[in-house]
Amino acid sequence: MAFRTLQGNMSLLLLLSVCLVFTTENRTAAISLREKCECIGETGSVQWRKITDFTIIPKAPLCNKVQIILQLSGKQACLNPESKQGKKLQRCWKRIKFTTWKKKACLRLKRNSNGPKSPKKH
Repeated sequence: MAFRTLQGNMSLLLLLSVCLVFTTENRTAAISLREKCECIGETGSVQWRKITDFTIIPKAPLCNKVQIILQLSGKQACLNPESKQGKKLQRCWKRIKFTTWKKKACLRLKRNSNGPKSPKKH
């Protein structure tokens, strides 16, 4: 008689553990599917000297747009990837071949492309 109650208890325990596994797996899957874009609001431009670092996140299945996250002094901001500044950062990021330790080169203020003006000779 004791064997049958032990067998019944083990069956019940096995059934409960299987149900528990299925319910926790479904909950975990639902949480991972809820991931979305990190940038909700975007700005058109930010002063170059205020940017300390940046991160470019490419398009992904859960977020169908490029995201540019700027680290400013003490806060973060999202930059519109279609703005002039956003396109410059993306071009520079591609030019340095996605090398994180070269990112500071993209943040340096560019001088006039013609170079310094020399005095005219008369």
